[in-house]
Amino acid sequence: MSRKVKIFLGAYSNIINAQNLNCLAIAKNLDKSKFDITILSLYSGSEIEIKGVNIFKCYWPHKILVYWAYFWNIVKSDVVYLPKAELLGFNSFLCKFFKKKSFSTIEGILSKNSTESMISKGGKNFAKYFNRYSKLYSITSFIKNYNYINHQLKTENEVLLLGTESENFLNTKPSNIKLNKLIMIGNDLMLKGVDDLFELAKLFSNLEFHIVGSGNDKIDVNKEIQRNNLKNTFYHGLISQEELANLLQNMQLHIFPSRSEGFPKVILETACAGIPSIVYDDYGANQWIDHNQNGFVVKNIHEIKLVIEDLLNNKIKLDQISINATKLGISYDWKLKIKRWEDVILNLSSD
Repeated sequence: MSRKVKIFLGAYSNIINAQNLNCLAIAKNLDKSKFDITILSLYSGSEIEIKGVNIFKCYWPHKILVYWAYFWNIVKSDVVYLPKAELLGFNSFLCKFFKKKSFSTIEGILSKNSTESMISKGGKNFAKYFNRYSKLYSITSFIKNYNYINHQLKTENEVLLLGTESENFLNTKPSNIKLNKLIMIGNDLMLKGVDDLFELAKLFSNLEFHIVGSGNDKIDVNKEIQRNNLKNTFYHGLISQEELANLLQNMQLHIFPSRSEGFPKVILETACAGIPSIVYDDYGANQWIDHNQNGFVVKNIHEIKLVIEDLLNNKIKLDQISINATKLGISYDWKLKIKRWEDVILNLSSD
């Protein structure tokens, strides 16, 4: 029997954000007969255990232990996956110095805001640091082409798609429900376009608008709701995946007014719950959303308003698009996408 490939997933299994949740799902779905898997756990999160997965626990509230955790696991692993910009210079140096097989994913377009975020986390030479990895993948062809044309950031020709854990969100709502509850989900809500949602809440005072996620230093969501006197708008803050799945069972439409994205996983999660999304067309969303079929791709807030008005008068259309959205979400289940990830890891380990 051949030795298992030691794979280190450089993310925190017990902290909620997209990259951490992706690594957690990868850890759960990788074939345990082929891979010896390690992922981190941070002191500030809750305890978590995953069958067949090593959890490296950073218990001290000090960044030096995080450095040590990355150092130790990079050195002792056969293959390293490092999706986060955190400690980018340090981690990429270790991979190059110790000649470790490594890969990362670019999960968004490099806009002004996202580039500033990358610089703050990974340093001003973040593009050079990414190129130290053995392989660098984009997660959609739009991201791949955009970042190469505008920032000369070159990634592999073949994209590496992310998945979703569809069984956590599957639609259990009855059909033929009138549109009355809408939701927006995302961290850094100002960047995600929460101002547009506030405007929609003013236009449709008879509908409920729900917000899940975190603000930032630039916005206090509850204060903005009070300042605008939005009695139909409710802020839930950061919640667990289980709490989100329960909340989604009462929603009918997902508003995602961000103009700086890559592959917003939340669109797939809401789709699994039978909730179609309204998204802007700035970041290649039409690669996976067919307008008026499994969701809506629009240019501005006026077009969002028109979509909502149409659905308010057409329950049958909303019901059919909800069914199609569920099919979209299930088609991206990690069980269907993980084989490609396994091939990437195995190919790197054998090079």
